[in-house]
Amino acid sequence: MPADCISNMFCYDKGVLRELEQVYGGHGLRKFLEAIARPPTRYYIRVNVLRAEPLQLLDDMREKGLEVYSDEFLEEALWLPVRGPNNVRDTGCYVVVDKRAAESVMMGAHVYAPGVVRVDECAKPGAEVTVVSENGVLVANGVVEEGFSTALRVKRGLVVRNVRPLYSVPSLRDTEWSTRGLIYEQSISSMLVARVLDPEPGSIIVDMCAAPGGKTSHVYELVRGRARIIAIDHSASKTRRLRENLERLGHRGVEIIRMDARYADLELGKGVADYVVLDPPCTSLGVVPKIYDSKSLRDVRVSARYQRQFLRAAYGLLRSGGVLVYSTCTVTLSENEKNIRYAVEKLGFRVLEPPSTTRRFAKGIGFCSDCSIRVHPHVHGATGYFVAKLVKP
Repeated sequence: MPADCISNMFCYDKGVLRELEQVYGGHGLRKFLEAIARPPTRYYIRVNVLRAEPLQLLDDMREKGLEVYSDEFLEEALWLPVRGPNNVRDTGCYVVVDKRAAESVMMGAHVYAPGVVRVDECAKPGAEVTVVSENGVLVANGVVEEGFSTALRVKRGLVVRNVRPLYSVPSLRDTEWSTRGLIYEQSISSMLVARVLDPEPGSIIVDMCAAPGGKTSHVYELVRGRARIIAIDHSASKTRRLRENLERLGHRGVEIIRMDARYADLELGKGVADYVVLDPPCTSLGVVPKIYDSKSLRDVRVSARYQRQFLRAAYGLLRSGGVLVYSTCTVTLSENEKNIRYAVEKLGFRVLEPPSTTRRFAKGIGFCSDCSIRVHPHVHGATGYFVAKLVKP
């Protein structure tokens, strides 16, 4: 095990641990590391309120046999309990998957070809296999699909059907609610962003790092499609996935642009936006569950500097009086509070309190300090998140 690894799951150097201790202290850090290794006890979905009424959908899902509940704070949020850990049997016949696939499979997702690293020769159609992560965590038992070899060859399609995941939550991917665009699977932490933005119909809204579309679609639903929404991302695959998700939800008219959002103000023009959503790339330390993770202090510093480039572009995009919501799924001060300080002291932003409609759930879900919302995995049982609202004078 490398010297920087504090377990077989987490390789964080002393600089990262210091960053985390600044937020949590020594005892809290241990609790944090324990929490990010397992999923939250609630699995959240957001109801597309343009196509379904949340309580009616809740009743329909219950009639179909699902155990599902309404969230206490957000009316469009429903959740299903996560059970586990379950006993995953070691069959001696393995399908090894990458980190991203392992973290999905352990929650009940099937194994698809893009996430497969290696398949043992004993894995034949119909055989029971053990799905394992690259660092040796048994994440599921499954049955090999008939056409798995073709799927592997073309790098697309189902390889293993999951029958016993490490944690159990009903798969909603192929249900009528998903295929008809009635729901979007999204963490409660991520749902905070559009609610804190609190956009007005008739406005111009730019989502700078929009894929895969959770925040874009939530904003669309809050304004009931009556706004000009521009969704930006930098890669063809991400913009393609963004477009597919919006089409499934029936969200028409969103302008999807492939570009480097760090230069969005130069491409779209200065002062064009009433609202900007900025959830930039980050170190993702708050994401749960983690099969393994490796980060250095350099990663944190590079990420923080990178995020400031997006902040500068966001300032340029906004008109005077325009609103920015900045969010990350990480927990370091460098990528969060220190970047907000930079936005205020160097760019000229002013920090706002969350709107009155969100204070109720902000207090219930996360700590609200210095007008920013923090969600902590070990305290709130949700993805670690930071949300701040700013205005351009």
